[in-house]
Amino acid sequence: MTAAAPAGAALLPSLHRLQLRFNSSASLVAMDADDDPATLEWGCRAVLPLWEADDEEEAAANQRLLAQDVSLSRTAHDDSTELTVFSMSGLTLDLWRIGRIYDSLDARDSDYEHFAGLFDSSGDLGLHPDLDECLVTGTQVVIIDRARIAPAWRGLGGVGRLLIARMLRWTSVHATLVATHPFPIDIPVDERDDEARVLREKAAVQRTWESLGFEPFREDLWVMTPHLRDHEDAVQRLEATTQP
Repeated sequence: MTAAAPAGAALLPSLHRLQLRFNSSASLVAMDADDDPATLEWGCRAVLPLWEADDEEEAAANQRLLAQDVSLSRTAHDDSTELTVFSMSGLTLDLWRIGRIYDSLDARDSDYEHFAGLFDSSGDLGLHPDLDECLVTGTQVVIIDRARIAPAWRGLGGVGRLLIARMLRWTSVHATLVATHPFPIDIPVDERDDEARVLREKAAVQRTWESLGFEPFREDLWVMTPHLRDHEDAVQRLEATTQP
């Protein structure tokens, strides 16, 4: 019998146990459009490790955390199980060195087509002219392709937003611009004809990014400039109310 997922408040004591994991890759030499050395593919995860239980109470607690909605995926090890409760992935482009921006986006997952609107050959280093002022602090653009949190962790007062903010501190430390395309990716493809539902849930996702200092740019793209105070102020307010 599958254990029921813990109620939302019951998960919060596990928040301090989450560990952030990062991986990234970039090509040394360009062989094609999708391996330009000036692009870095990266991924981040928030992992909850479950160690072998020492007593029945701990075993019962672990079993509750193994409920389906608590994690996106599980990885078993000899003496523990790792639960991935949040994941985020994307691409970093160094505009100073990149050869073909549009080809680099087009050669990847179709999701990256949404981000073509950030760029324009008439702008400095290929960035859209309306974003030129961002280049005073650097040349790296960070694109967040996907961010997902396990259902049981939603609606807990900002856990997802806190994880995004903490991951951005590592992935965007040299970024002059961060961009995302807010969309409720958990809606099954065959249910996206329900326009009212899509609009309702997309608005909720957009509010999440807005609360982190992102603002609409164009064509459903939202951007954040790390050198301004909006993002850091938003994160400080969030951290004041969410104590990991």
